[in-house]
Amino acid sequence: MDDIRRSRQLLSITIVFFWASEYCHVPYFAPYLQTLGFAATMIGIITGIYGFTQLIVRIPMGVITDARSCYKTTILIGTVFTTVSSFGLIFARSAFSILFFRMLAGVAASTWLAFTVLYNAYYQADESVTAMTNVNAFNNGGKFIAFILGLVTASIWGYRIPLVCSFLTGLVAIFFAIQLKPIPLKRESFRIEHITSVITNPAVLVASLFGIVLQGYTQATVFSFTSAIARSLGANPIEIGASTLIYTVIQVLAAGFIGKKLLKRLPTAQALALGFALFAASALSIGLANSMIPIYIGQILAGFANLMLVALLMAMIVSHIPQEKQSTAMGFYQAIYGIGMAAGPVLVGTIVSFHGYRSAYLAVAGITLAASLLSYILASRYVKK
Repeated sequence: MDDIRRSRQLLSITIVFFWASEYCHVPYFAPYLQTLGFAATMIGIITGIYGFTQLIVRIPMGVITDARSCYKTTILIGTVFTTVSSFGLIFARSAFSILFFRMLAGVAASTWLAFTVLYNAYYQADESVTAMTNVNAFNNGGKFIAFILGLVTASIWGYRIPLVCSFLTGLVAIFFAIQLKPIPLKRESFRIEHITSVITNPAVLVASLFGIVLQGYTQATVFSFTSAIARSLGANPIEIGASTLIYTVIQVLAAGFIGKKLLKRLPTAQALALGFALFAASALSIGLANSMIPIYIGQILAGFANLMLVALLMAMIVSHIPQEKQSTAMGFYQAIYGIGMAAGPVLVGTIVSFHGYRSAYLAVAGITLAASLLSYILASRYVKK
């Protein structure tokens, strides 16, 4: 029990600094790219390459991690790649070099499947929702630290310096990842049937479908064009950082209530519908904003929605798939939602270029409202509880 507790603590700290490294610069990345002279469409492509890389990498990474049971190695690779990515972006100026280093960040994010499977292994089988809520609380704790560091450094030294913070927090993540001790996980010898059984599982398919919408929303709005909207309204770096910070703080503060009370009382179908409805309300609030107050409100709504949906969709994966196939399942799920991470920013960036921010966010609201209705229908049919 002591070994499990220590391993859980080390992994929790690694998660915090890993995601801090991935996100210190994110609220300021679109404004930073604007200062380098990139147009909205190109910013969308640069943002989207992060998700496109995950679409390509995550399935083979999940298969290899399951087959070799190399969870610590995969986690260590993630910490190294996020550190190298942020270091390279400090100096990158051309579109090619920026795309390359953002791809490395995408490879790093692809290792998240190993973090989640290993963390879930520290809990009993019937505690999947609790485990996934907790692991995402540490995820958001890392982003909270990231946004504090980014807010302070960007407001004093400009949009580029948060990249230095990403590099330094990445070094800390490497330090703790090295100390992780692998634990044995239940697994069978790899067979091709592992993949087919995963990709035909109805719960995995439903989770993956709505993961596309979830990640498309967050990457295109919270971590991209919402900051650009704030900047267009005259917001300074502190106000831009505060809007993303609010999004993360809400998730950290609400994790206990959401995981231990709300999601245990609501059937999965109703909880999914509520989460996507909150996303739609968030998009409307931000898209119609003429000051920072509606943006702050929208970010609060998005924070609640993201916390609920991430925990629900990940729990659907681990509760419907045997442990020896969970990395493969997570790899499939996270690869498929990479479609949203890649396409969301490109879609929104294209609409912004031709029709402006308001039209883009109204379109996003329509998509997430449709997802609310469809998630209720599909989850009621294919997902237990």
